[in-house]
Amino acid sequence: MMKKTNLLAILTLAATPAFLHAQTTSYSDVVGYQTTSLPSSGYKGVGIPLLNPALVSGNVSAKASAVITVSGASNIGSLLQSGQPYYVEVTSTGSNAGNRFDVNVDATKTSNNGTITLDGSSPRNTANATTTGLTGSSIVLRKHVTLDQIRASITGTLVGNDDSPNTADAIYVFRGSGFVPYWLGADLQSWWSNDDPDDHRFDVIAPGQGLLFRKRGSTGTLVSTGVVRNNDFLSVLGSGYQLNAPAFPKDYTPVQLGGALDNGWNLNSQILVYSGTGFTINTLTSDGSSTGAWDNGDPDPANDIVVVGGDGSFMTKLSASVVDLETKPFSN
Repeated sequence: MMKKTNLLAILTLAATPAFLHAQTTSYSDVVGYQTTSLPSSGYKGVGIPLLNPALVSGNVSAKASAVITVSGASNIGSLLQSGQPYYVEVTSTGSNAGNRFDVNVDATKTSNNGTITLDGSSPRNTANATTTGLTGSSIVLRKHVTLDQIRASITGTLVGNDDSPNTADAIYVFRGSGFVPYWLGADLQSWWSNDDPDDHRFDVIAPGQGLLFRKRGSTGTLVSTGVVRNNDFLSVLGSGYQLNAPAFPKDYTPVQLGGALDNGWNLNSQILVYSGTGFTINTLTSDGSSTGAWDNGDPDPANDIVVVGGDGSFMTKLSASVVDLETKPFSN
């Protein structure tokens, strides 16, 4: 059985003066923390559904190419740190609901007014940053979760070296056709990869991106803190294999992950969840219904069986891409 999300505390807190909220008289976020146990050997599927606090929230009053104007905001660039990654997420309903766009930090800092310049070249964008009409949409601006933030969230003895992931704490992401390791350096601050010699500590763990964590030497605990997303989440699942993570800190069945024939998933689509020694495979089959039936090898359909918790990750295998808007599982 998959470990359930352990959301230990949910508190409604008023926003602090450090955050800029355009055109609002009050603002509150649901914040909390969850813990994920990291075994001393083997791999652990990890997801980070809790978000960094909003630096800006407001309505888009104008858009010119990839530059959006946030009504009532000023000096947005002063809130950003050079070399750090940020993104904008649409929080309102409608055709742009849930869309996410990375931010061109240098251009936004240079303008340092009430505008945000979107990074039109980012592969993490869920729509075209230049041509998508965002005027009238509500947005939030947040800092991305990074490898450095995950490192700082681990309790226990860290293990690092500069040469190989085989003797260091490591995070594995899935890219294309296989897993790519990022491992903790000997200084216990930097993250290294076989891709290039640069320090990857500020590499992005995007919303909805799943991870496999391999702890070395001793057990540890990942204590993830942050804000619960307060809007619908746009999930973009590519064809082939993709490692994903839940958008909200809750348990999910295959159907709650969007897995249904009438939601664009094809027969023989799969959800694979790492169980400690390998992947448990759930396959979408036909039972004459509009949703289909999920088969995990047991006699009964697995449609209503929890396959992943909010702190876990899951892999999809699809024959065609699926874009799904997940409705937030609570009301304000």
